[in-house]
Amino acid sequence: MRRSTGWVSVTLLSWMLLPGAILLLPGQAMADVVISDWRGRSASFTEGAVDSNGVKVVYHTAGAGPLVIFVHSITGPWFDFRHQMVALAQRYRVVSMSTRGTDRSDKPVGVEHYTSAKIAGDLNALIDHFGEDKAIIIGQDSGGLHAWHFAMTYPERTDRLISLGSIHPAGLIRELISNPDQQRASTFQRGMQENPGAGAAFGERLRNRPATSGEPAELAQLRKDAYARLDPESIVNFYKANWPTSPVTLETEAFGFTLGEFPPVTAPTLFIYGKDSGPFQNSTLNDMWEWVDGDLTIHVLPGVGHNPHTQASEFVTPRILEWLATSR
Repeated sequence: MRRSTGWVSVTLLSWMLLPGAILLLPGQAMADVVISDWRGRSASFTEGAVDSNGVKVVYHTAGAGPLVIFVHSITGPWFDFRHQMVALAQRYRVVSMSTRGTDRSDKPVGVEHYTSAKIAGDLNALIDHFGEDKAIIIGQDSGGLHAWHFAMTYPERTDRLISLGSIHPAGLIRELISNPDQQRASTFQRGMQENPGAGAAFGERLRNRPATSGEPAELAQLRKDAYARLDPESIVNFYKANWPTSPVTLETEAFGFTLGEFPPVTAPTLFIYGKDSGPFQNSTLNDMWEWVDGDLTIHVLPGVGHNPHTQASEFVTPRILEWLATSR
């Protein structure tokens, strides 16, 4: 479908998930971590840090070429994108950040430090740190919402935008106003905003979460260590600073804007969404092209949930590589 402002491509895919091994190998030094994708291919990622207006933001990087920055979810540490990171590191400078409040990054106290605008500033600092003018931004869950915000507020620094399962925040606000299904789907987020002790309880659940069946011991340990360093209040602060507060109306500000104020995304955008997503109902996708002036490609994956990057890596990773190479 052609629009005056760009192309919109929407694809509904039916496919079967293929089994794949996941392996994490120990690094040769504290600052190097070797991670493997579902194919068993590996890459070594070096730890570094950047100062973002007084906040230390830790990252892991590998490869050379155009800059790609991954922004993770509230529960998926930096290596959650391992299935994409290993492949992209063959052609790109891959940087996976640990967002403020998580893992080895600083954990500033106060809701105001966890707005999407602050995370956008951290992304901007990373781009400066690597001496680039712009970057390809890839995000999922909370990281996807931050990625949308960055593309809207730093258009000159956004080469491409890829959102994995995270809808445009305007669609979320609209559905929360009058859609009971989306209101019910946001019970967890509302609880984080309203219930004292919700963050501590959630952090405890993460720390006590059993290893995923079939997950290599090295990866399970890396995840356990990351959860031990996580500040649960950073999750609470993310929701308090950004998520629409109930009752949601046309005047509700979320992720820095009210429903009619979001700046258009001008960068080419790839959106891959699991049709069985829990946090974001299917209706949140409606009219996404109204908020994207750049070329927009949408894939909807039946039978896939909120984490297409891990649940459907056999499709997602090659599709990202193809889209980056061809813009189609």
